[in-house]
Amino acid sequence: MGGDISVLSGDIAYFRLPEVLQMLAFQRLTGRLTLINDEMSVEIYLRDGHVAFASGEKRGAREQLGNILFRMGKVKEDALERALERCAREDRRLGQVLAEEGLVTPDDIKSALYKQTERSAYRAMAWGEGFFYFKLCELPDFTSDFPVELRVEELILEGVRRIGESRLILEKIPNQDIVFKTVYGQDELKAVSLEPDERLVLGLVDGRKPVKEVVAMSGLSQLGCLRSLYALFSAGIVKKVETFSRTNYL
Repeated sequence: MGGDISVLSGDIAYFRLPEVLQMLAFQRLTGRLTLINDEMSVEIYLRDGHVAFASGEKRGAREQLGNILFRMGKVKEDALERALERCAREDRRLGQVLAEEGLVTPDDIKSALYKQTERSAYRAMAWGEGFFYFKLCELPDFTSDFPVELRVEELILEGVRRIGESRLILEKIPNQDIVFKTVYGQDELKAVSLEPDERLVLGLVDGRKPVKEVVAMSGLSQLGCLRSLYALFSAGIVKKVETFSRTNYL
């Protein structure tokens, strides 16, 4: 790509991570998304709009991959410390050193990287403040050594399920007169894993019913229905229908 090219930046208070990931996935971009707040930073690498790798560390924390492998019972603490020392001494990545020394298998590393990528992204989705910027760039070699390919929709859906804060839901669905419509076609929906409540709510979204009718017809609690609708909206599976009235022009 001829060097890094910054194409997108902003304030997380106005553009949450799910919205940013949606934009990047829609454009099928390849590059590095960096998110920063007062406590930590997160880097998410995308390849053709799919998440290829993510890492997030609190300042001063031990390398995240090592912590995950240790908690998985795949490496002992003394061996991990020696490997981290070697990484620092030789300027190499932990996964490469652990695999080279036979301490873990490639499958162990790939499983840990999946967990690392998911946890880093989920954590950043809950941020209410901070900054982000995205650069078009070639991905580093380590994203191909142990490839992780996650669909953005799946990552967003699971992240939103884990957060589920009423505050975030009300930011996007401030009143129940809003109308949503489905964006995805049947073929696209087959590729996404939805929970039963999400599939139920999606079946009621038709571009005409306001949220209050969807809630009433779903048989779910109000919060349960709104949470499912919020997850679908955050993943880009449904979107708001723009409505206008005379008051818009007065």
